Amino acid sequence: MAESKEQQPRNAAAGQRQKEYAKDQRQETARAFTQYNLTRKNEEFMFQLNKQLDAQGADPAKKPAMLEETIKALQEGQKSGQTARGLFGTPTQRAHALLHPEPTEKAQTQTSLKLMALDNGIMFFAIFTFMFGLMDWISPQAMKVAHNGNMGITSIILVAITGGILFGWIAKYMLPVKNAEGKYVKRPLWARIVTVVSGLVMWILIYILTAMMPNSVNPRLNQWFYLILGVAAFAIDIWLRGRYHITSAFSPRRQQRQ
Repeated sequence: MAESKEQQPRNAAAGQRQKEYAKDQRQETARAFTQYNLTRKNEEFMFQLNKQLDAQGADPAKKPAMLEETIKALQEGQKSGQTARGLFGTPTQRAHALLHPEPTEKAQTQTSLKLMALDNGIMFFAIFTFMFGLMDWISPQAMKVAHNGNMGITSIILVAITGGILFGWIAKYMLPVKNAEGKYVKRPLWARIVTVVSGLVMWILIYILTAMMPNSVNPRLNQWFYLILGVAAFAIDIWLRGRYHITSAFSPRRQQRQ
């Protein structure tokens, strides 16, 4: 009991020292941002951002550049009355954006045509194999036909390859291009519409022609094999997009606050 009573003041003293140390650290960090002539709210934002970068695993060697980039943006924003929250959202969101930057418009225009074609081709293959496998599983009697047509594996592969190349090129064409002033701008709307419609018509013709192949060169696989191929292709395409940061005119883009 005596030892327990003695430990209580010691624990209280240790806790007080920790609080004082944390307070000193906070003040020291806050003072580091006062030299940049930021508003009080922006200084607090930078303090919280500094903590969030550490919490989210920022590289200590890269963190100063991230903080400096944010400070410059805040200084510029203050001139027009913009707040840190208006520019970046919360410190947590800003830290995530710094640690996981999205491709710039210029980077998006440099996406490889081969990667776009591969991405589209695998996705088409996944859609057709999974769709025909699912249809065969749900209504096997309705799917019993004399001519395999587009349900044949050769037809699916050819449609996926040609669709991948065709729409890969279209996606590349649809991305912004650099004009005479060095800025990235979109092509005229009429040109984009004509390109997409023409590509779609060509792909439909290919789809129709491949359906005419005889069963001997266009065999139809088991429904479960189709389903497995479809799921595997979906997984490969998701990995491919994440691995090579594939973007296209058909990919959704999140709006950035920067």
